[in-house]
Amino acid sequence: MGSQQPHCNFSSGEYLCNENGMQHAIIIIPSLLAFSTFLVVAVIVWKTCRRGRDAEREPIILLEDDVPGQDGKEYDSLPTATSVERILEFKDSLLAKWELPKDWNIQEEVFWGMGRYGQISRATLIQTGSLGPSLSVILRKLPVATSPQEMKDFIEVMKFHIKICKHDSLVKVLWCQSQALPLCLILEAMSLGNLLHFLWQARQGDLPIKGHIYELTEKSVFTMAVQIACGLEYLTASQKLIHGDVAARNVLIHQDMTVRLCGLGLAGEVYRRGMLPSRKAAEVPIKWLPPERILKHPVTAKGDVWSFGILLYEMITLGAPPYPTLLPSEVLSWLQRQHRMQKPQQCGKNLYRIMRSCWQWKASKRPTFSQLINQLDSYMPHANGAEPLTATERLVLSDYQRIAGVSPGEVPLELCLSDPCLKHNTDNNSTPL
Repeated sequence: MGSQQPHCNFSSGEYLCNENGMQHAIIIIPSLLAFSTFLVVAVIVWKTCRRGRDAEREPIILLEDDVPGQDGKEYDSLPTATSVERILEFKDSLLAKWELPKDWNIQEEVFWGMGRYGQISRATLIQTGSLGPSLSVILRKLPVATSPQEMKDFIEVMKFHIKICKHDSLVKVLWCQSQALPLCLILEAMSLGNLLHFLWQARQGDLPIKGHIYELTEKSVFTMAVQIACGLEYLTASQKLIHGDVAARNVLIHQDMTVRLCGLGLAGEVYRRGMLPSRKAAEVPIKWLPPERILKHPVTAKGDVWSFGILLYEMITLGAPPYPTLLPSEVLSWLQRQHRMQKPQQCGKNLYRIMRSCWQWKASKRPTFSQLINQLDSYMPHANGAEPLTATERLVLSDYQRIAGVSPGEVPLELCLSDPCLKHNTDNNSTPL
């Protein structure tokens, strides 16, 4: 008699099978399925992480101004003719929706300063025949005597602001004037004006402005910083842009302590070209630049993170210039020796910890704006909200310009018209990493 083949009896619970039996199948097949699932998930996670790292590392390539044919986004709706009259006759569909209504009049213009395209001023908008309140606005006006190409460039600037400035922490567009000279972009004014000016006023003690007394505290700095970080996160993460010039001079402040980013010229260049012209990038004062910008390396959003740390220093010191004991030409070598600005007197450890994280030499080690928002939110309850920030030394405007390395045109005109504010501190203000 031949030997009987072992069998698998599942109903009786007897699982004795030969080597080709189903017991092995029951073990092997689920194992293979589990391994395959694990492998697929691992590949997906790896690709996602790699995509995130690649996106973070993706540079905005610096571009020489004289490189032809690199204007990036062009508005095809603009006529090809070079006639100013033809440009004014053309009705752009987007700008038409934002055209200043004919029953609103611009009055009480006060010159504020000169921008890249012309005059910047504060003004009042009044509606004809209306008893309602007037509107305080900021006007960016192109000179009447201008070239067709400058008109096209300014139209691009207006369209950029309309398309991008849809976040509560960015300067708000109200209207524009695109069908008559002078071309004009009308932005909402903030009641307390420029943040740097406001900080300088705070150095003189309490701020009695329009019937209110403002006392800035460390908690106030956290409150404003979160808003600014949210605006920068919107620009860098949602719009894939950079600001490129993050500083107190490019922030506006309202009487309820809301703040909004302005000074979006470099962001507009990146939006139009997909790149950043190197000459325009070099116009930003060195003391606000990250090391890679000073070295003319490719630019990423992490450069704005570094500058955000400088802005925190400006706020907690009530508008003091960064690196007060250094000339602009000395900053890079000083940073290369692993020095950073030391903790200001009224700055808490948590705020200084955030500042130092922004000043990591290697850009990839700096936090994202999303991470900064979370850190600011988590530290805010522990910030000092009782003791007002103070500064005891006076600084004259000419001193500020020299120490900060900024030209008169880079300081808002309202600062030039205000009382002298605080001399700089000559004490050593550095600490090694």
